[in-house]
Amino acid sequence: MPFDSGSVSFRLYHLPRALPEDALDGFRARVAPSLEYLKEEPMYGWVTGRHLLDRQLDEVNAFYGGYLRLCLLQAERKIPTSLMRAEMKQEELVRLTISGNEYISRRERSEIKEELSERLLPQMPPQLKGYTFVHRQGEPWVFAETLGEKQVDVFSSYFRDAVGFMPEILTPESAAISCARVDSRDLTPCSFSEEVDDALASDSVGHDFLTWLWYSSETNQDAISAGRSGKIGLMIEGPLVFVREGGGAHETALRKGNPMVSSEAKACLLAGKKLARAKVALVKGEAVWSFNFDADTFAFRSVKLPPPEEALDPVSRFQDRMQKLEILVETWMELYKSFLELRSNRDAWPKVR
Repeated sequence: MPFDSGSVSFRLYHLPRALPEDALDGFRARVAPSLEYLKEEPMYGWVTGRHLLDRQLDEVNAFYGGYLRLCLLQAERKIPTSLMRAEMKQEELVRLTISGNEYISRRERSEIKEELSERLLPQMPPQLKGYTFVHRQGEPWVFAETLGEKQVDVFSSYFRDAVGFMPEILTPESAAISCARVDSRDLTPCSFSEEVDDALASDSVGHDFLTWLWYSSETNQDAISAGRSGKIGLMIEGPLVFVREGGGAHETALRKGNPMVSSEAKACLLAGKKLARAKVALVKGEAVWSFNFDADTFAFRSVKLPPPEEALDPVSRFQDRMQKLEILVETWMELYKSFLELRSNRDAWPKVR
């Protein structure tokens, strides 16, 4: 499972209140059905974080190292496109030979596809996907492998059915309220280019944040203040993705070489584009976190954690990784809070801008 080893990609959910004491009963009541019941439609349900076929949701298997670790299983049968295409072509050729016609009508082709689906689908092996989440009782965060919006919707719905309330996916806008009680809708758009009016600039507080982080990392190379997390080192690295709605290219991606100091990056900034995605290296003491950050969704991708200082057993290694993820999130949210306090300060922000 991804939270156990290697790099990890996740989004955060904020819980409006603590999980009920009998929360595990809610997940157990919605355990994934056995694969023998899998038909044409996708099938969802909860399994443990040990593996995708572990339907034994009890106190021993559902918790790992003091964390609730479960996985939303998605099982479905699919006919590979290449197989369906070959089967259809074969059936069409047979029918053309028998009928003597020169072509297959659209209606007949649709009938062939439907007949083949009914015959082939039950023969297809189940395809399994899982979206693992990890949560420590008493903490407001849920770490989950749900990056796409469809995954977020499905996960949120099944989580709500299990615990009785909806988890709030963290976005730049919701994080602004939970971190600093700032409503991003009250922030007027601002341009970082003298050649672009404020009204034409992106109004995404996430874009402003990541672009400000890049600026701060260049102007405070020794250390950046991250509130309660203290001083940290920060470096923005390529690839860089700039965005701005309007004329010309809406999105520009700069890869390879050294895009941070390239003329292309300068041209993007002068054109009013802001940083939307970038690779980030965050340093606290001797520890280094490396990850790709998406300012539109507040998603952390391909997070590489500081290695443990000594060899650990599997449970201790998992605890060490989760604690380091919690440190990363706490530090990142402190950075965001510092930015929001500055961004909403009508006297200080114009000078920074």
